[in-house]
Amino acid sequence: MTVDLVVIGKAYLGGRFEEVAIAVDSGVIVGVTKPPLAPPSNARVEFGEKFLVLPGMVDLHVHMREPGLEYKEDWRSGSRAAVKGGVTLVVDMPNNRPPSNSCDRLREKLQRASEKSLVDFAFYAGFNPRLEELEDCGGLYVGFKLYPEDLFAQDAVSVFRRAASVGKPVVVHAEDPSFFRKSRRHSEARPPVAERAGILRALDLAEATGAWLHVTHLSTEIGLLEVLRAKVSARHRVTFDVTPHHALLSEALYSSPLSKVAVVNPPLRSEGDVRAVYASLRSGLADALVTDHAPHSLEEKLADNPAPGFPGLELALHLLLDEILSGRLGLPALELYCRRPAELMGFSKGSIAPGFDGDLVVVAKEEWRVRGEELESRAKYTPFEGRVLRTKTHAVYVRGLEVYTAGYFMAEKGGRLAVPRGRASGFEAP
Repeated sequence: MTVDLVVIGKAYLGGRFEEVAIAVDSGVIVGVTKPPLAPPSNARVEFGEKFLVLPGMVDLHVHMREPGLEYKEDWRSGSRAAVKGGVTLVVDMPNNRPPSNSCDRLREKLQRASEKSLVDFAFYAGFNPRLEELEDCGGLYVGFKLYPEDLFAQDAVSVFRRAASVGKPVVVHAEDPSFFRKSRRHSEARPPVAERAGILRALDLAEATGAWLHVTHLSTEIGLLEVLRAKVSARHRVTFDVTPHHALLSEALYSSPLSKVAVVNPPLRSEGDVRAVYASLRSGLADALVTDHAPHSLEEKLADNPAPGFPGLELALHLLLDEILSGRLGLPALELYCRRPAELMGFSKGSIAPGFDGDLVVVAKEEWRVRGEELESRAKYTPFEGRVLRTKTHAVYVRGLEVYTAGYFMAEKGGRLAVPRGRASGFEAP
């Protein structure tokens, strides 16, 4: 059998690197063999010692901003940023303008993403007390997202009930707004106790309904302890993710020239909290690594009240690889950004194995210095400014389609709605 594509190189296969030939046909990996056993192919690419072949990364928490906030980011610029960061599937948050919390709005997002995105995508549904407005498009969203103000709303329990009935997670930004206060230092304005209180509220709602609770961008030691207790003892499913910035950066940045750029919710925390978040990565207790890619205009970041968030898609994989190459993290930590998030949501992605999508990322062993002005995202800034990294994205394939090689984008679109295994979306791309 002649296949569409064969990629040969040193590839990451479930905890080890091995020289293999990866055969992709009709967008799916159909074989992983020793190079001499590779089948005939229409295209064949070999990568030498300078390169590593990885599965495409899966980012469960991004803000592509479109529709409604395209001046910050749109599906074209955001997906190009994803490609540069080796990410082949993004799950987009619903805080668009207006929020993506109804079937009509999710269908509009599907149309826009299909017209522009280079990478595959999925969506969360935003908080909507009128849950009937989400009944007819269950195949268009993989979970529900609640922000702090939603979590403490009177109708929050109805979302948990609906999530339990359809078997989808409630993804929670767990902070209690009643603990927020005015402070010149962002980490003091939203103290750790706010996260703990938010987690306890979410755990109570999940316990009452049996819903799967997923705590996103967990940032504190006390919050981590509450979630770990629940993972051990709860009769319902509890999972969580963490970000590179909460694992690698501390609140000390709020006393630096990057103080405004570093504003994010939840805030950067104390050194003790950073160590706890990092330990959850090192131990594999975290269920996933996410970026919370949240671009804003530079004017919004430099304002007296800086908009919270910053871009992250282009850096997360290479920050993670740098920690691995430095020996601070083990090689299995890589799976928190590919295999494990894919498994969590049921996507056929994140692994180099037969039956999985042919999403491949080739990284070069090459040093480079992070400069915000060079990012592909419309947001040309980063709290990691000046950091030296040791790997760089060289080539990216999405379902076997070459979308990026050696600094050049090879396509303008091609991403499609990703649907968990065993489900049908019922929606075709326009």
